[in-house]
Amino acid sequence: MNLKLTTLFFTIFSTINCFAQEKLISISGKIISNNKVVSNINILNINTKLGTVSNDIGEFELKVAVNDTVLFSSIQYQTLKILITKNIIETKKLKVHLTPLVNILNEVFLERLTGNLDIDIKSVPKDTLPKHNFTFKLSDLGKKLGPDVHGFLKAPNAQNLTDPIKMRSGGGGGSGGGATLPDFRMIKKRKLKRELSKKKEFPSKIKKELGLDFFTKNLKIPKEKINNFIGYCGYRDIFNKYYNNKLLEVIEILQQESKIYNAIKN
Repeated sequence: MNLKLTTLFFTIFSTINCFAQEKLISISGKIISNNKVVSNINILNINTKLGTVSNDIGEFELKVAVNDTVLFSSIQYQTLKILITKNIIETKKLKVHLTPLVNILNEVFLERLTGNLDIDIKSVPKDTLPKHNFTFKLSDLGKKLGPDVHGFLKAPNAQNLTDPIKMRSGGGGGSGGGATLPDFRMIKKRKLKRELSKKKEFPSKIKKELGLDFFTKNLKIPKEKINNFIGYCGYRDIFNKYYNNKLLEVIEILQQESKIYNAIKN
């Protein structure tokens, strides 16, 4: 008797489970916002806890059933819930329109202003920001370094230094014999050349590494103002930090300074 009841229960459970699985239909959809496809949107069937993410062209696939609720969420868009209807199940298609989030800033009240431009300009506080630690002009990009006519420093010939015969005879082919002292003036000059070359390449290098979208979209810096903005941030020592492999610090500085730069620009 117990065996029969167990078999009957198992059969009923399997039937219900199969029926529940049959109700799930795979549908395809596309997510857009302001007539543009939207990628990386989190999509979740709240009823089944099944989820997915929209691809680079805003498309996705998800298993649903009638009366399921599908949640669409992202930090850049307003959260949206859609109830799955019979029509959606029949067409197996779903088009989703998301609304971008608008960050509303708190009101800013400017004190100690009279409304008279001539008077208010005279009361502008002095700039307390530290000065740039290097000067960089756009015209520097067009400069060309002259050839290094002196060549690289070479190590002295060890044999000339240790061979008594060559030391007495002024050997080694040189006019004075022995080792030649390093030309520290030329060493310093070549170092300055390398430093200038690195400074000239710096804007191009950081734009290539971070991408133009980082400046134009994340920092809201117009494309034609990027080099000017990088020069503006020079007083924060981003040049040395970048070449010392402190890229995260450089990014943080750029994010901080972009707010001040955009406020000044506007």
